[in-house]
Amino acid sequence: MNSSLRIKILLSLSLLVLMLLVAGIMSVLEFGKMGDSVDSVLKNNYQSIESAKKMTDALEREDSGILLWMIGDKDSGIGIIHSSDAIFRTAIIEAETNITETDEPQHISEIVDAYDKYHASVMTIIEKGSSVPEGKQRYDVETQKLFFITKEAINRLMVLNQDQMNKQSAVVKEKSRRAMMPAIVSIAAAILFAVLLHFFITIYFIHPIMKFINGVREYYPEQGRFNAHVVSKDEFKILEDELNLLISRLIRKRDLSNE
Repeated sequence: MNSSLRIKILLSLSLLVLMLLVAGIMSVLEFGKMGDSVDSVLKNNYQSIESAKKMTDALEREDSGILLWMIGDKDSGIGIIHSSDAIFRTAIIEAETNITETDEPQHISEIVDAYDKYHASVMTIIEKGSSVPEGKQRYDVETQKLFFITKEAINRLMVLNQDQMNKQSAVVKEKSRRAMMPAIVSIAAAILFAVLLHFFITIYFIHPIMKFINGVREYYPEQGRFNAHVVSKDEFKILEDELNLLISRLIRKRDLSNE
């Protein structure tokens, strides 16, 4: 089967195109997966951490409110307590609608239970007409302990999501490493292609041309036929045949002239 030089060149180039195409598709897919992972971390665990921070801030403000009440600024203290309670419960709702980890519902339930006890203790101080000394005594004995219990429960929720973010970060790094592999494959493919291209050019171009050069250098009219020793069935073989036809015509013309 005849195979033209054009087809040989196209076939050799198609190998590189195929390798680079596969490497490019792999890179796009890997970077797409990595982007999805990053987006998941930002939207889920980060939101849970932000909700936990809101709870902590609201809890500390509420504790400041009860302290204000105990030093005599009762109206300001009560106002801070009620506003902080509203903020805290809003943060709880946000956390409940953004469940991402298996143990997260349990942590949120623990926060709610602990906070309800703390808030009930605060309201007992300000609603039962306790005197400041009585309120301070209840705060020291009960309320402050419930404050730290609630804060610790919130911290556990925050740590849960921070740990998951760290794990996701490790996953993203691993996917990033995988995404680099197609680039490495592309470099290896380019090197391999350069070697193969050098081989094909040498076999299909350089060697036939050198054969033609040697054939021309060693040719004498007495031989009659020009032989470049081309074994392939491509344009070089056609050229050899056409040169022999040309030589035949020239010899025939010379013979006719001699007659």
